[in-house]
Amino acid sequence: MDKQTEQRVIEILETDPDFYVPIKKLWLMLQAEGLALDLELEEFRAQLEADDRFEIEDFDDSLPGDPEVVAEIERDLEAMGFFGGPRVKLASREMTAEDIVAGLLRSLERMNEALRGAWETRPEGDRETEEQLLDALALGHEMEEEIRQMIEERRWEAETPD
Repeated sequence: MDKQTEQRVIEILETDPDFYVPIKKLWLMLQAEGLALDLELEEFRAQLEADDRFEIEDFDDSLPGDPEVVAEIERDLEAMGFFGGPRVKLASREMTAEDIVAGLLRSLERMNEALRGAWETRPEGDRETEEQLLDALALGHEMEEEIRQMIEERRWEAETPD
């Protein structure tokens, strides 16, 4: 990886609101900027793994089912900005409890947005799918509200003098 690409990777990982960025997303971002064009995704990952400045985490987020259907679902998810697979973090970037909670909230917001999109494109007349989507929407909204409430309580506690 050339120096310009390394610097851009570090810059992205220093500023991305998510501490762990999917390697494929990072690689595609670089390619869109005209960087890492000579690197295949697996080469890019190998170079990140070999560099002590980066930490790689493998998350088993593989979907069960027919490989062709799974591949189609993964393409759709990636088009919406949801990337699976290994993620990379800048080793020097420390996470706080507030960072983790904020990341959880962002993930819930994205999930709820995707669920709302699924609701809008649901198959007409499929009562079972509608019920499942409504349950998922309700649960997602409830979880997001609980995290928001927790953030507000912590903020209030921090602002209140002892």
